Amino acid sequence: MKKVMTKRGLLGILIIAGLLGTGCNTGQTVPELYVDDTPREMRVTAFTENPEVSEAIEERCKAVLNQDGRTNITVYSDSANYYAADGLSYRELLLKRLASGNADDLYMIHAEDVLEFDEKGYIYDMSALNFTGNLSHDALTQSTYNGKVFSIPLSYTGFGFIWNVDMLKQYGLELPENLEEFLNVCDTLKENGILPYGANKDFALTVPVMCVGLHDVYQSDNRDQTLEALSNGTVAISKYMEKGFDFLQMMIDKGYMNPERALETLPKREEEKSFFSSGNCAFICAIYSGKALEGYPFEIAMTPLPVLEHGSICVVGADQRMAVNPGSKHLDSAIAIVEALGQTETLDTFAKNQGRISSSKNATAPDIPQTDSFIACIAEGRQIPNQDFSLNFNVWENVRDLSQQLCMGRSAAEVSAEYDSIQMEEISKYGGKEPS
Repeated sequence: MKKVMTKRGLLGILIIAGLLGTGCNTGQTVPELYVDDTPREMRVTAFTENPEVSEAIEERCKAVLNQDGRTNITVYSDSANYYAADGLSYRELLLKRLASGNADDLYMIHAEDVLEFDEKGYIYDMSALNFTGNLSHDALTQSTYNGKVFSIPLSYTGFGFIWNVDMLKQYGLELPENLEEFLNVCDTLKENGILPYGANKDFALTVPVMCVGLHDVYQSDNRDQTLEALSNGTVAISKYMEKGFDFLQMMIDKGYMNPERALETLPKREEEKSFFSSGNCAFICAIYSGKALEGYPFEIAMTPLPVLEHGSICVVGADQRMAVNPGSKHLDSAIAIVEALGQTETLDTFAKNQGRISSSKNATAPDIPQTDSFIACIAEGRQIPNQDFSLNFNVWENVRDLSQQLCMGRSAAEVSAEYDSIQMEEISKYGGKEPS
């Protein structure tokens, strides 16, 4: 739905006064000419996933655009929610719009779409823009692929577990900090007739599998060499990811989660949050945000995933990535918007208002005591990116889809072998490119 911001100024106002002079003895008034020199309005469109993001972008644009008096750029945003009745996902709608040749000037891009969008020519390289110097190292790294800065991340975030602390206390349990403690918590809850994990079919499957499977890669002193070997295919991804799929299979086999229910649960409907709030499970997976931590009738805490023998880890990533359409008919204005949004103060304010971590070098985070251990884990570094763009194949999307197949009955060995095949196919398709 188009949301129009207030237009600034009037166009070409001409007022002519004293046109009714009487007779030759009456002095004729010279018409006075008033011209409004307000710059002509430049309309720029942005396509986002939901109205909340649209409104937040428009609000920040109002605050920082057109401050020099030489521009009059107005943002018109369109949300995928408006087209929900068509039954198409945001990604499907976005691809249709980009392929049409009449797409929006700006759009939000998912990490798992970057490789394909770059191949299709839908990525505008923003590496020469000033805002890149305002981003934190991690936020900039996770916004760069094939030598290009493909988006500006409006915030930074991560995925962790949210726990029903009251329920744990009821059974004499504390928040687990490592795998042994995690398994003890799950066993105790299961023995008392409680479903430990209320999972959805998306990130609630993906995040634990990635944490268990890839921690050896990202917390190793040989990380860069390992990533290079994975990226060129000399090391099979199953060497690491089979452990992650085994972990998910263990969760299913022990009754720590219900795979059928997970496959029926869509995260955008917040079904698992409602299920969790009603006391039907002890913990869920969630993206870090102020909204995700609100509305519970019991004490909660958000932690990294305690799935390692020596401790916890989480999946992190640049978030709400805004990309520029290289085919934009208003490219200069779209770039001006990106530069305005990329100011350090603007990034900090945007993240604060969204209850997220800033993608600026300040990396500020909301002061929420229930998330202290989660924020501390992110601050340590060496966490797992939701998509590592040094790899020539997708991680998040593939792990999600294969985890769903495992929930449908395929074995960990089978989906791991399929991932090896996908790895080589995508390396063949996306690998070996020189930065343009």
